Amino acid sequence: MIIEFQNTIEPKNHSAMAMAIVITACALFFIPTTLIILGYYSSQPTGTLISPIPQTTLGEVPSVTPTIIPENSPIIASNNSATQAANPEIAPTSGSNITDKVAIIDSNTTEKVIIDSAIYATSQIYLSPRPGDKSLYSLKSKSDGQFTIVVDQPSDTVRYIDYHIVNP
Repeated sequence: MIIEFQNTIEPKNHSAMAMAIVITACALFFIPTTLIILGYYSSQPTGTLISPIPQTTLGEVPSVTPTIIPENSPIIASNNSATQAANPEIAPTSGSNITDKVAIIDSNTTEKVIIDSAIYATSQIYLSPRPGDKSLYSLKSKSDGQFTIVVDQPSDTVRYIDYHIVNP
């Protein structure tokens, strides 16, 4: 049996917008998928890891050989187990070129001149705010016998800041 249609019309062509959507959808699927696959295959392990820590078995602790410091050498810094410099009973080790002191910044001021005979024009001065103090401290000037500390904002209370003098 043969059926003929007399009133058929030609099918419409796809619009440019529909073609753009299909091409964009294909690109957004295939490009990331291809990059993921290529990244996976290019990152296969080579057998060695680049790490500053020596490679060991998990749970194994590498042994550390302590460094012996000669008796007459100056102490520049101590390990992390040392107590805080804020404690007035602690004095630097004899023969050290570090001096630990405390500066007092008065309330409602942003600048304080500290007069100290241990300070020279070549001294290095390190400022250490007390725990909980969120202010920013900086060294404004330094000369023989004195230096100036500047703080970013005034405070209602007196503030204490540890300073460490290192003389070369």
